[in-house]
Formats: sequence, structure tokens, C-alpha cells
Amino acid sequence: MTLWIKLKMRKQSRPSFLKSFKDRNWLKARFANQLSNSLMIDPERDIVMAAWEDEVQLREKADIHRARLNRFGRSKINGEMIFLESTGCVYKRDAGGDKYYI
Repeated sequence: MTLWIKLKMRKQSRPSFLKSFKDRNWLKARFANQLSNSLMIDPERDIVMAAWEDEVQLREKADIHRARLNRFGRSKINGEMIFLESTGCVYKRDAGGDKYYI
């Protein structure tokens, strides 16, 4: 390809890229996607579920919590570490190390 064709193609694709990059909804969706991906990777990161969040956000956080339990066998939610045994029982530990089944 000639230099002129390359420059022309670059000019045509630039406005659509800038428009999508500046769009607020696109930025919010990208941030939410990055946050959920980072929560999925690390079961030690705390998932905070607050009463003022809407139902969609609460369901997404609950799904992330369940996925981390199934994948890693543990997940931290609202400051408490929850564990999943191989038998399917869910429990949490107190300061003394005793198991409390949920």
C-alpha cells in the first residue's frame, strides 16, 4: 500500500475511535469489567456488598463470590473469609480457628 492510502485509512478510523473512547457509558462499562476481572482473579480481595447498590450489581458480586468459591475453595465477602469443602459444605472460621458451617 502506498503512504497516501495508509494515511487516508488512519484518518477514517480515528473519529470513530475517539468517539467511543470519550463516551462515558463505554468508560463506565470498561471500568466495571476491569473491576470484576480483578475480583475473579484474587479470592483474598474483599467483595463489599452495600445496601444502597442496585440489584444488578449485587447479583454480579454474588456470582463472582460463588465462582471464586468453586474455583479456589475460598472467597472473602464483607470482610469474612468463606470456605468450601470438597463435600460441598460452606463454612467460615472464627478467631480461634473453629469452623462454623453456614
